[in-house]
Amino acid sequence: MIEIVFPDDGLERLAFLTAVVTMVLGLALMVVPRRFGRFLGLQPVAGTNNGVSEIRGPFGGMMMGLGLACIILAQPFTYFALGLAFVGAVLGRLVSMVFDRTLNAHCLIATFIELLGAYFTLNFALQAFGLI
Repeated sequence: MIEIVFPDDGLERLAFLTAVVTMVLGLALMVVPRRFGRFLGLQPVAGTNNGVSEIRGPFGGMMMGLGLACIILAQPFTYFALGLAFVGAVLGRLVSMVFDRTLNAHCLIATFIELLGAYFTLNFALQAFGLI
């Protein structure tokens, strides 16, 4: 039987909440992909639903799965993986800001949120590993 326990430790609690938010956001991306597509400025291509499939699968499904893995397994390695995923998102945004000239409020806010996700999860994992 799987038992989900809300952590007592402050660092793990922040990492856990990051995983919950990631999972819920991923689930939302899977359930209402068109609404998120409009919010994110993703334009549909006439005659295909491939964009909707991309939002549901790689974006929503992977976020939901990785967040759920952290919640169910409650292991530093899973939080480390989630933190690295957030670092990858931040790096992708920085590359986009330079090459695609997307330095705007939307991207800056999203980058800040992703930095928080990376910090909370990696801080917990690296302390659990005894590296910081």
